[in-house]
Amino acid sequence: MTIYLSSCHTEDVLYKRIYSDEERNSLAESLHNGVGLYYQGSVGDRMMILEGNSYSHENAWGTRELGVPYLKRGFAAEAHKYYKLATSYEPEEWLGYKVYCWLYFYRDYETALREVNIYDAYTPGVVDYPQSTSVDYMRGLCLYHLGRYEEAIHSLRVHLEKEVEMVGPDYINSLPYIALALSYHKDGQLTKADSVLTEGIRYNDSSSELNYFKAINYVKMDLRKEAEIFLDKSQALFDRGAVNVRPYVEEFFVIYQEDLDKLSNRLD
Repeated sequence: MTIYLSSCHTEDVLYKRIYSDEERNSLAESLHNGVGLYYQGSVGDRMMILEGNSYSHENAWGTRELGVPYLKRGFAAEAHKYYKLATSYEPEEWLGYKVYCWLYFYRDYETALREVNIYDAYTPGVVDYPQSTSVDYMRGLCLYHLGRYEEAIHSLRVHLEKEVEMVGPDYINSLPYIALALSYHKDGQLTKADSVLTEGIRYNDSSSELNYFKAINYVKMDLRKEAEIFLDKSQALFDRGAVNVRPYVEEFFVIYQEDLDKLSNRLD
């Protein structure tokens, strides 16, 4: 005898729990909090993020996080897809990070400048620091590389003044001094460039880059002996490894031995 078992209830609700919005968000958060247990970009890492995202379909953090391993490994176009989507979900939270990527990974100064201005407008009167980089500094870098030196000087001065006010000059690295000095240099204001470089060296006396650009500025000022002194200082610091570096991408205003050799030959 054959017995057939059947049910008139075939709806998914009998086999799959229906979560409330609050429960879904809680599940997504719990899964995303566990991502740190796995190496970034690994199978476990991706599975945790994707599972979390399945409970929160427009989760900006989880969407952006899917793009980070691509960004760090040089697949910028693939990374941008996720950053762009995350920004569409929460622009006030993630647009600044997207700007950072345009600037440091793409070196797309026009796009970065346009979007940093949009991002900055969300919080008037507040200096935002996406990726621990102030919007004033990023704006200044964009303007410098676009050849808009007067505007770059303004943004970089604002950045430095606020940094000094917040943390004091002893805790500011060489990069904003270099960017501001080179903006003055390109704008033909060599004396002001020298003054900024002198100040930068005062607080970063082991920066090979600051000494190198001070030598470059002295060459432009036709002060050969002074240029030689600072070139020698730059070379000595460079030999000690006192150079600016950034993970995954080249830092701005990096110098190499070829740059030092070229300047040395120019002064011979």
